[in-house]
Amino acid sequence: MATKRKNTAHFVSKGTAAAVLPYFLGALLGGVAVWLLMSGGERMAQAPPVSPDALAPPADFVWSEHPEPDFPIPPHARFLKDVKIVLDPGHIGQRDPGHGWKRGPTGLREAEVNLRVAQYLREFLNAAGADVVLTREADECLDLPDKEDLRQRAEAANREGADLFLSIHHNAADDPSANYTTLYYHASPDHSPASLCAARYLLTGLDSALRLDRQVGCALRSDYLHYPGEGFAVLRHARVPAVLSEASFHSNPPEEARLRDPVYNRREAYGLFLGLARWAQAGLPRVALVRPRQGKIRAGTEVLISLDDGLSARGGGGAENLRIQADSVVVRFDGTPVPHTLDRNRRQVRATVPQSLRGRCTLSVDFANVFGQHVLHPRIGLEVSGR
Repeated sequence: MATKRKNTAHFVSKGTAAAVLPYFLGALLGGVAVWLLMSGGERMAQAPPVSPDALAPPADFVWSEHPEPDFPIPPHARFLKDVKIVLDPGHIGQRDPGHGWKRGPTGLREAEVNLRVAQYLREFLNAAGADVVLTREADECLDLPDKEDLRQRAEAANREGADLFLSIHHNAADDPSANYTTLYYHASPDHSPASLCAARYLLTGLDSALRLDRQVGCALRSDYLHYPGEGFAVLRHARVPAVLSEASFHSNPPEEARLRDPVYNRREAYGLFLGLARWAQAGLPRVALVRPRQGKIRAGTEVLISLDDGLSARGGGGAENLRIQADSVVVRFDGTPVPHTLDRNRRQVRATVPQSLRGRCTLSVDFANVFGQHVLHPRIGLEVSGR
């Protein structure tokens, strides 16, 4: 008779099951917790919902629609610290001939808008540490002849030795639809390259701030276009970098309405401010006479001029190098270029006074730094004697 085989399969007793159950439940709960954390992390890593504006084609946006007013001081505005800027709110001072002179279609006076913009701009510049002077503080007529009023405005900048003279204006035309921005420099582009540098940055700042629909082919213009051979008196009399802005047209009815709004005036001032901040960020080159120290020299001897690219003194990588374009260095005596020797290591340039010179003469030294910025005050007076 066959013998029954004992079942040797492993089994768990009730006591053993009771002992293992807590561990099993702990493992199960731990696994669930890990899964929840991981799936939650994945959800957290997912991109946020996409705004419709991020998917809209560029053509869906309207350039002339202004964003909400917001006027922060950008970090690069710190380069404006101690930069001397003279602001000239155009008009009022000279006699007002009446008959709608410098007024919009409903009577808005250009002079009052110019002053508001200048005052707002001064606030921004002061916040950045710039040294700011206004040619007028009040909206009142001084009853001066035009020529004298304009001369006095430029002379204020000359007395201050300003790094920039900015005359703030708004334009007018017989065509009421005209409305665009222009920046003016005096005479030719070669007359004051430093003025042209400032004008470029001011133009881009105004374009971004005002968002006018119309843009002209070249918005940087010589004042000779209006007064051939003479230009604007405020620019002609300036012996420092000088620019005149015509931000928009007060003769344009919709623009006149905008110019009545102080917030819009502040937008314009902020655009000018951002332009000036970028201009300063690009470096403001300068030169100084090293020899002769007193400005008196004999013909045929050598002058020595130090070069400051407006950037290296800030430190940082590459600060030990002179950041100028060597082929941009030009030395002139009374407007005539002369040979020179550039010493990049010593940051100096040398040139010999022409034998033909006598008496008072003007030494001019100009160059462009790596941003294309030119020397603010390139002219140095010399007294030349014979041997």
